[in-house]
Amino acid sequence: MSEKEKKILKTFEKILPDMTELEREKLLPFGEGIAFKTAEQKKREQETEKEVV
Repeated sequence: MSEKEKKILKTFEKILPDMTELEREKLLPFGEGIAFKTAEQKKREQETEKEVV
C-alpha cells in the first residue's frame, strides 16, 4: 500500500466516528461510485491490452 493510500485511510479512520449517519450515508455511495468507475476503467484497459496483443 502506498503512503498516499495509507494517508487516505488514516484520514477516514479519524473522521468517520465524528460523522453523522446522514454524512455516512452520503459518503458510502460516493465511495461505491468511485469503486465502480475504477473497476470499469480497469476492465477497459484489459480489453485494450487484449486487442493489442
